[in-house]
Amino acid sequence: MRRLLGVMVLVSACNDGRDVDLTNATTTPVTASGTSATSSASGSSSEGSGSSSSSDADSGGMSTANPTTGVDVTTMMADTGSSGDSGTMCLAQTAACTDVAQCCPGLECSTTTLGQVCCGGEGVSCVTPNGEDCCGDLLCIGGVCGYEGGGDECASPCTQPPALVIEKQRLAGIGGTFLGICGDANHTYGYHVPAANLPADDYSMQGAANVPVCQWHAAAIDIGMDWPASRDWLKWLIPKIANDDITGIAEVIGSYDGIDVRYWSDSSGWSVDGVPYDGVGHDTHTHVAIYRSTALEDHGILAGWTANGGP
Repeated sequence: MRRLLGVMVLVSACNDGRDVDLTNATTTPVTASGTSATSSASGSSSEGSGSSSSSDADSGGMSTANPTTGVDVTTMMADTGSSGDSGTMCLAQTAACTDVAQCCPGLECSTTTLGQVCCGGEGVSCVTPNGEDCCGDLLCIGGVCGYEGGGDECASPCTQPPALVIEKQRLAGIGGTFLGICGDANHTYGYHVPAANLPADDYSMQGAANVPVCQWHAAAIDIGMDWPASRDWLKWLIPKIANDDITGIAEVIGSYDGIDVRYWSDSSGWSVDGVPYDGVGHDTHTHVAIYRSTALEDHGILAGWTANGGP
């Protein structure tokens, strides 16, 4: 398209009897702030103190690519036609918005400390130290919007492990009810109880995978099934574990329909239907236990899910 435009300009100039120096021809895309950024025909450009590569110039805009998804998340120009018409502008992170359609691909129109702005969801690149360009309660950690799993605390009587603190925060973002990680007095065995309070023959202490990172970590989370897509989430979770797309999960107890409660684990198998659960409860919440040795890992149990749907 650029070559065609250059030829058209040259032909027009020749018809007018003017000399044209195409080596100095420039284009000026508009940024979200309303300013212009000069781009030379050679493909190099600058906006403020930054610069874009030739591939950015060839795509018609200046952007920073999300390292996770490859999506450009800063202001860009999108070509909306085949006739060389001007493209439509999308809004970058921290730009005020009223609808997600205004924001660049990969961004959401949601609330941060700045108000309602275009912002990044989990996994989207970010630059602000306080996470102002990340949606909701997400933080900017290592240049990526995400949740902080907590520190290395390991103290009695029970400590929530970083792996499950992250899922707790994801659940809060979804709007589901968090029912606990550390078990109450009714929990006398299993993954809700810290290893320090269990006998060596407890089923949740067996094998190398259950050697605890911290003896005071509980290793299970109870997730309320009171959000619209919760049953769909459970139907998604089990195959993900079965196919090793999600690893480090010791057991799951829950119900697809709120009536028939099923049990899944490495010992009973990860078939879609699982096996009947012979305990009580778990019709209104799902129990997910992780192996104790994975207490510092992000398992992605709720990653990518919102109240109404998921990946």
